Amino acid sequence: MKLKLFLASLIILVLITNGYSQYKLQSLDKGKKDFVLPTPFNKQGIAPQIFLGGSAGVAYMDDNSGLAMGMFAEIKTESFSFVPQANYWKVGDKNNFEAAGLVRLRFKSASIEPYVDGGIGINFYNFTVDKVQQSYTKVGLDLGGGLDFTGVGSNYSIFIDAKYKIIVSDPNIKGYTLMGGIKFYM
Repeated sequence: MKLKLFLASLIILVLITNGYSQYKLQSLDKGKKDFVLPTPFNKQGIAPQIFLGGSAGVAYMDDNSGLAMGMFAEIKTESFSFVPQANYWKVGDKNNFEAAGLVRLRFKSASIEPYVDGGIGINFYNFTVDKVQQSYTKVGLDLGGGLDFTGVGSNYSIFIDAKYKIIVSDPNIKGYTLMGGIKFYM
C-alpha cells in the first residue's frame, strides 16, 4: 500500500512539473520568434530539467560479489536533484529489488560534474537457506556519489556512481555497488 502511494505521488509530481514547464515554454514562445528550447547545458529554462537513465555494474554484499542494474528519473534544479530510482542486485543466492528516492547535491564544473547523494528506499530482499526461499520487505539507506560527464553529447551524458547500501534488518545487510550508465534529457 505504501509503495502504491509513493509511486502515485511520484507520478503526480512528474506530471505537474512537466505541465508547468510546458505552460511556461508556451508563454515564453509567444513573445519571441527565435526562442530556443532549453537543453541540459544551456541554462535558459526556469523549470526543472528531467532526465531518464539506466545503469549496470557490480554489487559487493556480505563478502560476495555479483551484478547490479538500475533505472531512474532525475528531476534537476540549479544545485540539487531529486532522483527516484529502481535498483536490482543479485549476489549468489541473494537478490534484492529496491524502489528508492534520493536527494543529490551537485557541484558545478565545466564538463565533469561531481555529486553526492543519499536517500531511503523500500527493499524486497530474497535469499535461500537450506533450499528454502525466504523473502523480506525492509527499509534501506543509500549513501554515495559519482561523476557525471556532461560534455559528452547534446542531449545525454554518461556517469559513474558508487553507493553504500544498508538494508535495515537483524542483522543489517550492508554492501557497495559500483555502476556506470547513461542518462537522456527529456
